[in-house]
Amino acid sequence: MAYPLPAESGAISTLAFADGYIAIPETVEYLDSGDDVEVTLFTHQYMPANLYIIGSHDLGLDVLIPMLPGFVRARVINVGSMGGLYAVKRGEADVAGLHLVDEETGQYNVPYMVKYSVNNAVLIRGGYLREQGLIVPRGNPKNIRGGIEDLLRGDVRIVNRNRGAGTRFLLDLKLKEIAVRMGVKFEELVRKVNGYYYEVKTHTAVAAAVAQGKADAGVGIRAAAAMYGLDFIPLGWESYDFAIPIDRLEKDSVKAFLSMLRSSEFRDSLSKLPGYRVPNDIGEVIWRGR
Repeated sequence: MAYPLPAESGAISTLAFADGYIAIPETVEYLDSGDDVEVTLFTHQYMPANLYIIGSHDLGLDVLIPMLPGFVRARVINVGSMGGLYAVKRGEADVAGLHLVDEETGQYNVPYMVKYSVNNAVLIRGGYLREQGLIVPRGNPKNIRGGIEDLLRGDVRIVNRNRGAGTRFLLDLKLKEIAVRMGVKFEELVRKVNGYYYEVKTHTAVAAAVAQGKADAGVGIRAAAAMYGLDFIPLGWESYDFAIPIDRLEKDSVKAFLSMLRSSEFRDSLSKLPGYRVPNDIGEVIWRGR
């Protein structure tokens, strides 16, 4: 399997994280999922990872992975929560980080396992809580005070997350609530949001876009705002959990991941990140397919 690494055009540093490249003929408009391609590896000594974490971007994982024992070769691929759900369903991921909120119940992650018919070979282990909100420049020069409603202002340009990201689901949920109150269609409302289709794939990319003046606001986690010295307007707390195929639970790398997830060492380190909370039942099974 091959996953493209997210990056802006000209981001040469992406090569440092890549295993190789593919050449797309100029007569080909795009490659679709399932297409066969020839990969040129950067080294003949290529060694695949033994722990593939595919799903939503999370700064907590950046804390956890360096703590894993030396035999674990982890690869994190940020494709959003829905991408992680499908990667688990297809058997491509060992672990998928998810934070998908259900608009009918307000519950995180579990309803989507049922809705998208993830089979009984997958379970969800409880993770931790993250604070989501609006990331704005230091000093909040646009005076964004009313929350999501202010994103409808003509003088505010946003940076959005990619389709399939849990944060995108959260923003769309809030916009749908506003559309109902205003008595307009959701599609009509988003046309009023300047920058709605300007998409990036990580929380830090949202913060970077705001810090660089490419956007006036974006939805992301508090820790990303703090990393870039930006202001933060809270919207609420969310559950970031982990979906794992049951047949991967016996892999030594997955055992090491779950052991570190439940460790006091990780709890202490994660608690130091702004906008993170660690529940007592972290790592416990909260859903198993039937």
